[in-house]
Amino acid sequence: VLGQYTKNVNMTIQSVFDITARDAVQKLKNTSPKAPGGGEYAKNWSVKKEYGRDVIYNKAPTYRLTHLLENGHDVVRNGQKVGEAKAQPHIKPVEEWVQDELPKRLEEALGHVD
Repeated sequence: VLGQYTKNVNMTIQSVFDITARDAVQKLKNTSPKAPGGGEYAKNWSVKKEYGRDVIYNKAPTYRLTHLLENGHDVVRNGQKVGEAKAQPHIKPVEEWVQDELPKRLEEALGHVD
């Protein structure tokens, strides 16, 4: 009986993690900066399993943009700084949402485990 309960708890936890990761990906797709006529960066958010964990990432070739867009960067032409690209925070708010939402979802789901 205890073994089955443990299995149910583990399956419930994994399910909550998977659903929350997919919801976070959708939030990133909705809130990520979109280039005029493109939006490939926003479309390329995904989740994968890596060593049993959900990993949210931006698929190639746009994954290199995440840091630049989130934090801003210098605009350089011909070796000269010609301006600055303003930071467009879109990852941090989703990360904070997950950190707030996941415990709530786990608490609710585990209250229903038999």
